[in-house]
Amino acid sequence: VFAGTTDCLRQTWQNEGVRGFYRGLTSPLIGAMAENAIAFYAYNRIQSAIRAASPGASATAPLSLPQLFLSGGLSGAICAVVITPIELVKCKLQVENVQGYSATPGAASSTAVRFSGPLSVIAHLLKTQGVRGLYKGITPTIARESVGVGCWFGSYEFVCQQLLAMRAAADPAAAHASKEDLGPAAIILAGGCAGIGYNITSYPIDVVKSHIQTADVRAPGQGHQLPPRQTVLGTVRAVYARGGIAAFYRGLGITLLRAFPANAAMFMTYEYFTRLSVRLRDTAALQTTHA
Repeated sequence: VFAGTTDCLRQTWQNEGVRGFYRGLTSPLIGAMAENAIAFYAYNRIQSAIRAASPGASATAPLSLPQLFLSGGLSGAICAVVITPIELVKCKLQVENVQGYSATPGAASSTAVRFSGPLSVIAHLLKTQGVRGLYKGITPTIARESVGVGCWFGSYEFVCQQLLAMRAAADPAAAHASKEDLGPAAIILAGGCAGIGYNITSYPIDVVKSHIQTADVRAPGQGHQLPPRQTVLGTVRAVYARGGIAAFYRGLGITLLRAFPANAAMFMTYEYFTRLSVRLRDTAALQTTHA
């Protein structure tokens, strides 16, 4: 449908105006809150479990990078169970109108829209496929989140460690500094790199997942009838046949452009709220002791 990013922007504007750029927003908005809350919580809990399973390790002992990658990967797998239905709804809504695009401005408006919003997608899936329909594409979603979130947290921790090592090399007095001592610029850099790491590693899997989840919407003349069952291997072959390896990375550039600032802001928020909660907890403990 699109020749590239610029063509996508042009056609979306011609066919749907400003609204087209926000189609399917409600679902990922809810999904982002749920996914990130679960990801950070699970990440910290899994780290605690690894420390508890390590003989002689204290409750605050630093973990190795492989252990941090593992913690991230497991938290990603947990997230996948929650976000698969949300991703499914988002993808269907975003892809549906695109099928009606043509060279004529306004062509999409004359095309019958099957879904009026997230609730209509959910209602249709439950009616035609039951609860199982909401989890179409869960296998590649688990794979994407396990790999991507593992690299997301792993990249963040790696960059933080490198920045601390550089500080220690420049100032021996900072040899015992921890991640909590890093300033905003360092967190922005580490968070942005985390976003890049997540998307570069998980993007091809996401392409396969999205193809599977939108197969019925993209199939011409299918109406609401489902096309033949989409398998992961079959979808990989189909995507490769359409454009080789490059087809698995189509749209990556604009995704990375979004990833750096979005994830920098996310980790900045997380780090400073964490530090604030620790200070409040310590203050409360101190007041209790004095009382």
